[in-house]
Amino acid sequence: MNTTNYILIADGGSTKVEWCLIDINGNVKASFQTEGLNALMVSEEDAEAYFISVRKRLDPSLIPDRVYYYGAGCATLQICTRIADAISRVWDAGTIGVESDMLAACRAVLGKAPGIACILGTGSNSALYDGSIITDNIPPMGFILGDEGSGTAIGKRLVGDIFKRIAPVEICEAFLESTKLTKGDILEKTYREPAPNKFLASLVPFVKNNLSHPYIQRLLEKVFTEFFERNILPYGEISGIKVSFIGSIADVFSDILKRTGNKFGISIDRIIPRPMPGLITFHITNPIS
Repeated sequence: MNTTNYILIADGGSTKVEWCLIDINGNVKASFQTEGLNALMVSEEDAEAYFISVRKRLDPSLIPDRVYYYGAGCATLQICTRIADAISRVWDAGTIGVESDMLAACRAVLGKAPGIACILGTGSNSALYDGSIITDNIPPMGFILGDEGSGTAIGKRLVGDIFKRIAPVEICEAFLESTKLTKGDILEKTYREPAPNKFLASLVPFVKNNLSHPYIQRLLEKVFTEFFERNILPYGEISGIKVSFIGSIADVFSDILKRTGNKFGISIDRIIPRPMPGLITFHITNPIS
């Protein structure tokens, strides 16, 4: 076991992984992104090769004593153990923690306080957290069956309204002019090409650019209403419980998200765009977690 005082944290998504090496005071020694990794889909051998490539990007004199990997697909103890074993063969760290991206959100936005943490990005998720562990989770169910309130849900509602002639004419014309997409393009990208959820979420900048339009505000209120109805209210009695959000969608559309939450009697406590700053704070203040 090495005796250095560095902490390596990874916020791992399927499309990208954000890495940050810090000292025990939280000073950043290295920060970079690598291609995505889904723990559910990768073998232990491929995971090890991946982590070796990450190690090569770090100063060899800065050896982490603790490695925390939060990742997409880290859904079971067996998967987490496989990833931890791969990490242990790459870094001789005294502490190795592998957890879900949902726990990363809880720790980043709530720290050690109990509450409900919500993710609104390309997809969506939520969890009831007791300050230490996730005690309940309404399953997100993916972009076909769920992911309410997400970038994917926003894009899906937008193109549906445009081609079903529900959206105002000026929005339809602006969308077609700015994206240059035809109905055929959208059907092809949604039903035949890989990652249709990411394609639909890629339409969110149009929504952002037209945020002042009443139709766009109503669209966002509808998708956020569905998120609260289907991902928060099912937890039961939540009065007095902190509800906080993390993710690009929550951050960019925070005013409408807060307004929608108020309709349900939910006052949103915090909204942050990404987990890493909160994870750094959590791990320098909770060294054994």
